[in-house]
Amino acid sequence: MSNAWLFGGQGGQQPGMFARWKHLTPVTHNINRASQLLDEDGWAWDTPEALRGTRAVQLSLLVLQTGVAQELHAKGVEPDFAAGHSLGAWSAAVAAGVLRFDDAVRMVDIRSSGMAAAAPAGYGMIAVTGLNEAVLLRIVDKVRESGGEAWLSNLNSPLQITVLGSDESLALVSQYAQDSGAQKVARLKVAVPAHSPMMAATRARLAEEMGEIQTNPPRFPLVANATGRLARTARQVVEDLIISTDQPVRWGRGVDALSERGITQWVQLPPGNQLVGLLPPSEGEVTAWCIDNVGIEGGFNRWSQHQVLGPMVAAL
Repeated sequence: MSNAWLFGGQGGQQPGMFARWKHLTPVTHNINRASQLLDEDGWAWDTPEALRGTRAVQLSLLVLQTGVAQELHAKGVEPDFAAGHSLGAWSAAVAAGVLRFDDAVRMVDIRSSGMAAAAPAGYGMIAVTGLNEAVLLRIVDKVRESGGEAWLSNLNSPLQITVLGSDESLALVSQYAQDSGAQKVARLKVAVPAHSPMMAATRARLAEEMGEIQTNPPRFPLVANATGRLARTARQVVEDLIISTDQPVRWGRGVDALSERGITQWVQLPPGNQLVGLLPPSEGEVTAWCIDNVGIEGGFNRWSQHQVLGPMVAAL
């Protein structure tokens, strides 16, 4: 029975999430350590005000996700595979031992600050459900031909794709998508057009800085965002972290790659549950949970005997 851990990206953040998980020593340590490294109060990153900005979102997700994963590792619990969506890929790289936490904090600070500077206001992301990649490509091409700014961002599944760009362009994409038969169009809690050509300068800066960082082979394979393929070496993981900065996230392809390897248990680490919701329907003994929904206040009993969640519950 194989299992995969999922690390979410922007959109899964929740005000007050640090308080929910501060009973885990690595979470508290990571927040304090990041505060020291960046010379600021990291405990303020998960406030409603701070989470309006992409820098606080990315840093708060990193310190929380890696803290939970470190607690599990310390208790001898690890996955067979892992996948991180966008920012979550950085957390997954730390969890797999490819990057040191301190280095990841510095790189995510550069990543998030660069993204925010590239599009300080007036940009965002929408999720379109019910249209395939080819149809949405025609729509965004039409918008760009008229002078707009819009790109495909996250190919989460064959019929759930996100589009990012300027507010004006996203309004046009939304209208065209609805006219083309989209089932749903929703604005997401993402403030910058990540994974687009607007992030080229940030990608270049990361490539330069990452060249000085010592890495280690991953303890378990990770899914590459840019290709959806498995990354089994430190070089493959690092290259993907850099390349995916301005390239679309092919999440659906990555999930398919894991499914083909017999994954039967999917577990999303805190915060949020959006990645579990993106998993395709499956047949047989395949199950999925998000730790946040299982709960930490007496809600674990239902899962305590489960082959995968049992050890995770005991560790947390």
